[in-house]
Amino acid sequence: MRLCALLPAALALAGLACRSPLADLKLEHGAPSLNLAVRLEDHSRKLARIKDPEGEADTPAARRAALESQRAAFEAELRAEAASRGLRLDPAADLRLDLTITSLGEVRAKYIAWGILSGVGWGVGVGLLAHDPRLAVGLGLYELLEESAFWIGGSILVGRWSSPAVVEARLVRANMEKPLWQETYYVLWARRELAALPPTEQSRRERQLQASLRKVMGKLFRDLEAIPEFPRTAALPRPLPEGPAGAPSL
Repeated sequence: MRLCALLPAALALAGLACRSPLADLKLEHGAPSLNLAVRLEDHSRKLARIKDPEGEADTPAARRAALESQRAAFEAELRAEAASRGLRLDPAADLRLDLTITSLGEVRAKYIAWGILSGVGWGVGVGLLAHDPRLAVGLGLYELLEESAFWIGGSILVGRWSSPAVVEARLVRANMEKPLWQETYYVLWARRELAALPPTEQSRRERQLQASLRKVMGKLFRDLEAIPEFPRTAALPRPLPEGPAGAPSL
């Protein structure tokens, strides 16, 4: 009987733990608005991971331009989706949505380094706990070789055979440093978004990354719908943009 009495309380606590902090936010009445900022971290190492080079030289400037093209197209898609929902994007809005593309088309070097070093640290730590310096050195070297093969080889395969995208999202109120909500979105492949394209377009690297960013956008707006009175949409999916066309004025 005591367990039966505790069950509703446990379920209530679990519900509160799963409750999104967005559910407690309030938007302006009438036409709700957000201040949108889309940024990009340049992490590129190879142009072919971002676009089909088609004879273009692989230079830092070319990679930066390709990434900026993806950022602009992503922002244009976000603004078009906001317009279809009746969500006003206003630089003077009280709530600011900060989006940062931290990884696109390839695994960042810092993730590879972290994976390798964590494995080496584990091996050395086991040896030190056993009070055996030779074991610590041996396990450290073994982990260095194993983790290097795993992370470097895995990053090459991920960059070549998938279209990875990582976007960090933060919702901040004006004059406040601590975000009200934050989330990181990871996408390896956007099969459904790519399926809407002609087969000849599906093989283009630019389109694959656009599809991954569009999948991120879908996840983002589904999360934002936890905000009371956040506008929903029943619009049919739009085709992916051909390039970073100028965003509509909202």
